[in-house]
Amino acid sequence: MKKMYKSILAAVLSIVVFLGLGLSPAHAAGPDAGLYGTTDPTYTGVDHQALAILGLDSVGVSPNKAAVKWLADQQCLDGSFKSYRVSIRTACGPSDAVNSSGPNTNSTALAALALNATGNTAQAKRAVKWLTKATAVAPNGKTGIAYYPGSGALPDTNSSGLAYAAMTGVGVKSPVVKQIRAYLLSAITPCAQSGGAKYQVSESGVNNSASAQALFGLAALTPAEPANKLGSSPKCAKNKVKNLASYLSGQLTTGVLSSFPYDGDDFGNTAATVISFNTMKIGKKPVGKATTALKNNVKTWALKDGKTNAGALGWLLMVAQATDSNPKKFGGVNLISTLTKSMKK
Repeated sequence: MKKMYKSILAAVLSIVVFLGLGLSPAHAAGPDAGLYGTTDPTYTGVDHQALAILGLDSVGVSPNKAAVKWLADQQCLDGSFKSYRVSIRTACGPSDAVNSSGPNTNSTALAALALNATGNTAQAKRAVKWLTKATAVAPNGKTGIAYYPGSGALPDTNSSGLAYAAMTGVGVKSPVVKQIRAYLLSAITPCAQSGGAKYQVSESGVNNSASAQALFGLAALTPAEPANKLGSSPKCAKNKVKNLASYLSGQLTTGVLSSFPYDGDDFGNTAATVISFNTMKIGKKPVGKATTALKNNVKTWALKDGKTNAGALGWLLMVAQATDSNPKKFGGVNLISTLTKSMKK
């Protein structure tokens, strides 16, 4: 009887604690309260959350405060971000290029853009400051950004593109910014070799993902700006950025970028290219084809296997803004409510 009394007392006390915090036991915040989406966050949590916030901000919807707090709380003490921290009470540790662990530049760049868009400028600047120290030297002597910086790291075009977008989007005065731009331009091949970009400058062939993210860094505005009046696609000539756009235009003949040199469709970089083209005011035909393709594949991509992919919805919201499409009727899906209702409590 005495044991039962203690159990009841403990239960009552726990309820009192919850009520004292203004919470009921049924509505106490979970470990990932504020996180958008229902996919596994282990490898993409921060990236998807940042894209979701950027997407909502692009269409004029204020992200839930809990969502912004979740992202801000993921930041490491030195300003960097890991893909996902199971416990924010555990220190991040250093970035490890050899074992591909620790903070990475892609998550940090996207988080910086999202935090900056929501007015958390101090945290955004800390993230960008870390990025300026995450450099690596390529075989051609150019300084770029590696996915995992540190000993043995080599820069790649994807990471350099996202980092450059964050540096210019948040605003930072550092000679590194010009160095990263120079690296990106050096990754773009001559017209005789297509005008596309290489993943790493030492490679022989171009890569669609690298090309799209290089252009996103060099040309796109994030959050996405309203739809501009678009001209035709540029021809490959002397301007390297336009040459890159020319290459990507040619790759969008079916409306979706392939993952070339690998197999499969790349909806994320298709969306990134649409946003870049809108900023550049070019590519009317490929943008139209890409927008139609993205609308036709909303459920295939953003709601695959019945799970809500917050990052995909974020990209699609930015595309909706950049193409003057209705985000509440995009491919038959209300992107806004689908995303906001997926937030963990």
